[in-house]
Amino acid sequence: MYFAAMKGQLFIALLALAFCVDAKAQYFLDIFSFNRQAYNIPSGAQTGDLFVNAFIPKVLKSGNTFFVRAHYEKLDLKNDSLSASYSSVTLPVGMQVQLKNPKWKFTGLIIPKIAGADLGAAFSNVFQFGAYSLFTVTESEKFRYKFGLYYNREFFGNFFVPLVGIDWKVTDRFSLFGTLPQSFKASYTIVPSRVNAGLAFRSMTRSFRGEDNNTFVRYNELQFKTFFDFYVTPKNVVYIEGGYFLGKTPLLYNNAETKNPVNSDLLKEGKAFPIINAGWALRF
Repeated sequence: MYFAAMKGQLFIALLALAFCVDAKAQYFLDIFSFNRQAYNIPSGAQTGDLFVNAFIPKVLKSGNTFFVRAHYEKLDLKNDSLSASYSSVTLPVGMQVQLKNPKWKFTGLIIPKIAGADLGAAFSNVFQFGAYSLFTVTESEKFRYKFGLYYNREFFGNFFVPLVGIDWKVTDRFSLFGTLPQSFKASYTIVPSRVNAGLAFRSMTRSFRGEDNNTFVRYNELQFKTFFDFYVTPKNVVYIEGGYFLGKTPLLYNNAETKNPVNSDLLKEGKAFPIINAGWALRF
C-alpha cells in the first residue's frame, strides 16, 4: 500500500468501505488492529478477551470493491481452581456495490467461522456460517443512514439481527456513528488529530463449541463505556475504554437444552461489573 501505484487505489477503497465493512460503520477504517479487554465476574472468574483484526480491500475495474477480513478472538477464563479457553477464527469475504442511484451502496458478506475450545476438532463440530447485508444511503458528506440484516448459524440455533444506523458528523468536532443493536459511539475531538473521547455502546452475541461436542458456550456481551483515542501518528492510534458490562457472561449449555445453562463452577452469571479494554489500530 505504500507504493505510489497502489496508494491511490487503496485510499479510494478505504473511503468506499469505511462505513460498510464493520458493524461499527464510521468515517474511518482500521485496516489492522488488536485489543484486549478484561473483567472480573463477581462470582469469581477472571476473564481476558483478545481480538486481532486485519482487512484487505481491492477496487475492481467496475468501480466496485472486493474485500477480505480476518478476525481472531481468544477468550480465557480462570478462578482459583479452574480455567478454560475458547477461540474463534472468522474470514468474512464480501463486495461493496455502487447501485444505480449514486446515493446508494450495498455491501454483502459471507462469513465462515470456526469457534470452540479446540479449533482442531472435527470441522463439522466447530464450523459456523453467516451472512451480512447492509444498504447505505449518503444524504450528504456529513450524514448517511443504513439498514440491513445479519445472520449466523450459532451453536444454539439460527441467529438473526436486523440492523439500522447512522453516521452523522454533527460538527467539526462532534460525531455520532454506529449500527444498532451492535454498536454506537458519540465521539468528540478534544485535540484535533491527536485526542478523541466519548461514549460507546457495544452488543455482540456469539457461541463457542465446548470442551466436548455435546456442549457450547454462549456469550451475550453488552457494554456501556467511555473511550479515549490517542493518535501517536496520523495513522497509529492507541485507545483505552472503560465502563460497565451489563450483558450475560459466558455460560455453558447442552446441545439438547439451549435455553437453560448448565451448572458450572467457572462459567457463572454475574451482575453489572466494571470492564476495561485497550488496544492499537492502524487507521485510515
